[in-house]
Amino acid sequence: MFMENLTVTAKVFTACAACGEAVVFESNSEEKIICTRCGSTVKKHGRNSALFVTAFSISAFMLFVPALLYPVLDISVSSLSSSATVLGSIKALYEEGLGAVGLLVLLTSVIVPMGFLLTCFYVAVSALLRRRLPMFIPAMRLANFFQEWHMADVFLVGILVSIVKLIDMSELTFDYGIYLLMLVCTFTAITEVYYDTLLFRIKAGNYD
Repeated sequence: MFMENLTVTAKVFTACAACGEAVVFESNSEEKIICTRCGSTVKKHGRNSALFVTAFSISAFMLFVPALLYPVLDISVSSLSSSATVLGSIKALYEEGLGAVGLLVLLTSVIVPMGFLLTCFYVAVSALLRRRLPMFIPAMRLANFFQEWHMADVFLVGILVSIVKLIDMSELTFDYGIYLLMLVCTFTAITEVYYDTLLFRIKAGNYD
Protein backbone atom coordinates (compact mmCIF):
# COMPACT_ATOMS: atom_id res chain seq x y z
CA MET A 1 0.00 0.00 0.00
CA PHE A 2 1.46 3.34 -1.05
CA MET A 3 0.98 6.51 0.96
CA GLU A 4 0.63 9.68 -1.08
CA ASN A 5 1.74 12.99 0.43
CA LEU A 6 -0.85 15.68 -0.07
CA THR A 7 0.03 19.35 0.19
CA VAL A 8 -2.87 21.58 1.08
CA THR A 9 -2.42 25.20 0.04
CA ALA A 10 -4.48 27.82 1.82
CA LYS A 11 -6.66 30.07 -0.29
CA VAL A 12 -6.95 33.82 0.12
CA PHE A 13 -10.38 35.32 -0.41
CA THR A 14 -10.42 39.07 -0.91
CA ALA A 15 -12.06 41.77 -3.02
CA CYS A 16 -10.73 44.24 -5.56
CA ALA A 17 -10.33 47.63 -3.88
CA ALA A 18 -11.39 49.40 -7.10
CA CYS A 19 -14.56 47.55 -8.14
CA GLY A 20 -15.36 45.06 -5.35
CA GLU A 21 -14.95 41.96 -7.53
CA ALA A 22 -14.29 38.80 -5.47
CA VAL A 23 -10.76 37.48 -5.97
CA VAL A 24 -9.39 34.10 -4.88
CA PHE A 25 -5.76 33.00 -5.09
CA GLU A 26 -3.30 30.70 -3.32
CA SER A 27 -1.62 32.23 -0.28
CA ASN A 28 1.85 31.08 -1.38
CA SER A 29 1.54 32.67 -4.82
CA GLU A 30 4.39 35.05 -5.65
CA GLU A 31 2.74 36.26 -8.85
CA LYS A 32 0.99 39.56 -9.40
CA ILE A 33 -2.79 39.21 -9.04
CA ILE A 34 -4.95 41.29 -11.38
CA CYS A 35 -8.70 41.86 -11.06
CA THR A 36 -10.44 40.12 -13.96
CA ARG A 37 -13.20 42.74 -14.05
CA CYS A 38 -11.40 46.12 -14.00
CA GLY A 39 -7.73 45.20 -14.43
CA SER A 40 -6.61 46.78 -11.15
CA THR A 41 -3.73 45.28 -9.17
CA VAL A 42 -5.05 43.24 -6.22
CA LYS A 43 -1.65 41.99 -5.07
CA LYS A 44 1.80 42.97 -6.28
CA HIS A 45 4.64 40.58 -7.17
CA GLY A 46 5.76 38.84 -4.00
CA ARG A 47 9.23 37.79 -5.06
CA ASN A 48 11.81 39.76 -2.99
CA SER A 49 9.30 42.55 -2.27
CA ALA A 50 9.83 42.43 1.50
CA LEU A 51 13.60 42.44 1.02
CA PHE A 52 13.50 45.46 -1.30
CA VAL A 53 11.20 47.43 1.03
CA THR A 54 13.41 46.61 4.01
CA ALA A 55 16.59 47.69 2.23
CA PHE A 56 15.33 50.86 0.56
CA SER A 57 13.21 52.12 3.47
CA ILE A 58 16.04 51.92 6.00
CA SER A 59 18.51 53.38 3.46
CA ALA A 60 16.20 56.34 2.82
CA PHE A 61 15.68 56.86 6.55
CA MET A 62 19.43 56.87 7.24
CA LEU A 63 20.00 59.39 4.44
CA PHE A 64 17.16 61.60 5.66
CA VAL A 65 19.03 62.90 8.72
CA PRO A 66 22.07 64.28 6.84
CA ALA A 67 19.74 65.54 4.08
CA LEU A 68 18.03 67.71 6.69
CA LEU A 69 21.26 69.01 8.22
CA TYR A 70 23.51 69.56 5.20
CA PRO A 71 23.06 72.73 3.10
CA VAL A 72 20.90 72.27 0.04
CA LEU A 73 22.01 75.40 -1.80
CA ASP A 74 24.74 78.01 -1.54
CA ILE A 75 23.42 81.38 -2.75
CA SER A 76 25.73 84.28 -3.66
CA VAL A 77 24.45 87.76 -4.54
CA SER A 78 27.14 90.43 -5.10
CA SER A 79 29.40 90.10 -2.06
CA LEU A 80 26.80 88.37 0.10
CA SER A 81 26.53 84.61 0.40
CA SER A 82 24.26 82.28 2.32
CA SER A 83 23.47 78.59 2.55
CA ALA A 84 20.08 77.00 3.11
CA THR A 85 19.19 73.73 4.83
CA VAL A 86 15.78 72.06 5.02
CA LEU A 87 15.46 72.60 8.77
CA GLY A 88 16.85 76.12 8.40
CA SER A 89 14.15 76.93 5.84
CA ILE A 90 11.43 75.69 8.19
CA LYS A 91 12.90 77.78 11.02
CA ALA A 92 12.99 80.83 8.74
CA LEU A 93 9.29 80.42 7.97
CA TYR A 94 8.53 80.41 11.68
CA GLU A 95 10.67 83.50 12.32
CA GLU A 96 8.92 85.36 9.49
CA GLY A 97 5.55 84.83 11.16
CA LEU A 98 4.55 81.89 8.95
CA GLY A 99 4.48 79.34 11.75
CA ALA A 100 1.48 77.46 10.36
CA VAL A 101 3.18 77.07 6.97
CA GLY A 102 6.41 76.00 8.66
CA LEU A 103 4.54 73.41 10.74
CA LEU A 104 2.81 72.07 7.63
CA VAL A 105 6.15 71.75 5.82
CA LEU A 106 7.70 70.06 8.87
CA LEU A 107 4.87 67.53 9.07
CA THR A 108 4.49 66.66 5.39
CA SER A 109 8.14 66.90 4.34
CA VAL A 110 9.97 65.58 7.41
CA ILE A 111 7.93 63.86 10.14
CA VAL A 112 5.40 61.99 7.97
CA PRO A 113 7.98 60.76 5.39
CA MET A 114 10.28 59.52 8.17
CA GLY A 115 7.32 57.84 9.87
CA PHE A 116 6.34 56.18 6.58
CA LEU A 117 9.85 54.80 6.09
CA LEU A 118 10.08 53.46 9.66
CA THR A 119 6.66 51.77 9.60
CA CYS A 120 7.34 50.30 6.13
CA PHE A 121 10.63 48.91 7.44
CA TYR A 122 8.91 47.31 10.45
CA VAL A 123 6.10 45.76 8.38
CA ALA A 124 8.56 44.50 5.74
CA VAL A 125 10.81 42.91 8.38
CA SER A 126 7.77 41.10 9.78
CA ALA A 127 6.94 39.82 6.28
CA LEU A 128 10.58 38.87 5.69
CA LEU A 129 10.67 36.85 8.91
CA ARG A 130 7.25 35.38 8.03
CA ARG A 131 5.88 36.01 11.51
CA ARG A 132 3.74 38.67 13.10
CA LEU A 133 5.85 41.05 15.17
CA PRO A 134 4.28 43.02 18.06
CA MET A 135 2.20 46.01 16.90
CA PHE A 136 2.23 44.71 13.32
CA ILE A 137 -1.32 45.82 12.48
CA PRO A 138 -0.99 49.34 13.99
CA ALA A 139 2.33 49.78 12.15
CA MET A 140 0.73 48.70 8.88
CA ARG A 141 -2.18 51.10 9.37
CA LEU A 142 0.22 53.94 10.13
CA ALA A 143 2.23 53.12 7.00
CA ASN A 144 -0.95 53.25 4.92
CA PHE A 145 -1.89 56.61 6.47
CA PHE A 146 1.59 58.10 6.06
CA GLN A 147 1.71 56.92 2.44
CA GLU A 148 -1.10 59.33 1.57
CA TRP A 149 0.47 62.36 3.24
CA HIS A 150 4.26 62.27 2.85
CA MET A 151 5.41 65.02 0.48
CA ALA A 152 9.19 65.13 0.57
CA ASP A 153 9.16 64.85 -3.22
CA VAL A 154 6.88 67.91 -3.45
CA PHE A 155 9.33 69.82 -1.25
CA LEU A 156 12.15 68.79 -3.59
CA VAL A 157 10.18 70.02 -6.61
CA GLY A 158 9.65 73.31 -4.78
CA ILE A 159 13.40 73.65 -4.32
CA LEU A 160 14.01 72.98 -8.01
CA VAL A 161 11.39 75.56 -8.99
CA SER A 162 13.11 78.10 -6.70
CA ILE A 163 16.42 77.35 -8.41
CA VAL A 164 14.89 78.12 -11.81
CA LYS A 165 13.51 81.41 -10.45
CA LEU A 166 16.78 82.49 -8.82
CA ILE A 167 19.32 81.25 -11.34
CA ASP A 168 19.38 84.55 -13.29
CA MET A 169 19.41 86.72 -10.16
CA SER A 170 22.22 85.10 -8.19
CA GLU A 171 24.98 82.52 -8.28
CA LEU A 172 23.70 79.16 -7.07
CA THR A 173 25.77 76.14 -6.09
CA PHE A 174 24.30 72.74 -5.31
CA ASP A 175 25.45 71.38 -1.98
CA TYR A 176 25.42 67.87 -0.49
CA GLY A 177 21.90 68.29 0.89
CA ILE A 178 20.20 68.45 -2.51
CA TYR A 179 21.83 65.21 -3.68
CA LEU A 180 20.95 63.46 -0.42
CA LEU A 181 17.37 64.66 -0.72
CA MET A 182 17.19 63.32 -4.28
CA LEU A 183 18.41 59.93 -3.04
CA VAL A 184 15.86 59.97 -0.22
CA CYS A 185 13.02 60.67 -2.67
CA THR A 186 14.26 57.99 -5.08
CA PHE A 187 14.57 55.32 -2.38
CA THR A 188 11.17 56.30 -0.94
CA ALA A 189 9.58 55.94 -4.39
CA ILE A 190 11.13 52.46 -4.78
CA THR A 191 9.81 51.55 -1.33
CA GLU A 192 6.30 52.56 -2.44
CA VAL A 193 6.57 50.50 -5.62
CA TYR A 194 7.22 47.27 -3.68
CA TYR A 195 5.16 47.98 -0.55
CA ASP A 196 1.87 46.05 -0.55
CA THR A 197 -0.39 45.70 2.49
CA LEU A 198 -2.15 42.50 1.39
CA LEU A 199 1.06 40.78 0.33
CA PHE A 200 2.87 41.58 3.59
CA ARG A 201 -0.10 40.52 5.73
CA ILE A 202 -0.09 37.14 3.97
CA LYS A 203 3.67 36.72 4.34
CA ALA A 204 3.52 37.65 8.03
CA GLY A 205 0.80 35.05 8.54
CA ASN A 206 -1.72 37.65 9.61
CA TYR A 207 -4.38 37.49 6.90
CA ASP A 208 -7.95 36.80 7.88
